[in-house]
Amino acid sequence: MKRIILVATAAAMLIAATVAFAATPINTYKSTYSFSPGSSGTAKKPQKTAFTQKIAVTPGTSGNRAGILLNIKTTIYGLKVNVKGLPTCTIGQITAAGTDTALVAKGSIAAVLGQSSNFATSAAVGPCNPNLDVWNAGPGKLAFFFVPAASGTHSCLGGAIKVGQVPPYPATDKQSGKDLVVNVPIPATVDYPSQGLVGSLGSETLKWKSSAITSVACKGSKRPYSTAFTATLPGQASQVTNVPGSAPCKASK
Repeated sequence: MKRIILVATAAAMLIAATVAFAATPINTYKSTYSFSPGSSGTAKKPQKTAFTQKIAVTPGTSGNRAGILLNIKTTIYGLKVNVKGLPTCTIGQITAAGTDTALVAKGSIAAVLGQSSNFATSAAVGPCNPNLDVWNAGPGKLAFFFVPAASGTHSCLGGAIKVGQVPPYPATDKQSGKDLVVNVPIPATVDYPSQGLVGSLGSETLKWKSSAITSVACKGSKRPYSTAFTATLPGQASQVTNVPGSAPCKASK
């Protein structure tokens, strides 16, 4: 009986420790969207709409850098994408010094690069704050590309990482009922832009143009949205955190 009690106690302690570990977030997030104009449009009379996406990431553990982002998935109610007639810029064309005529969104990120084996803030090497361009790569396809400046606000490690060193990477957009879903898998070439270094995102701002985006519906007086973040740390399972929200939305007359 004593052995049974000891085994049961040990199992309970292990379960409690596992729950406590699982409850510690790798990162915490704030994600907001604003729309212009803030009106719904309809399926018969879609309203061209631009929107701004703002993301802020905070490390889940004080004294650490933010964990490694693996995927960002955005879901927005009542929006549709129509790229018919728009220029297309594929990843291959971007790599071959393509054009920005197919640009559908533009913004920037603020990140910190640090040792990939040590996520303490003391192991940070320096900031990486490049511009971020998004191109139409065809129906349902997007191409993301970091454009660091040689120096100044939007440089990466003071210009040590240059334009093209981190190659463009693909993303997708699709309709799911009345939702627009944009899925951005983040490849290792982005997370690990230089040997031995890994990036920790602090914030991202993207301004999506109205050239390919229309609004066809609101849900009452709101436009619901959500952002699902998948992140990990070395030796840990990935975590998915969903951040919901909504923006004002006026019904079209």
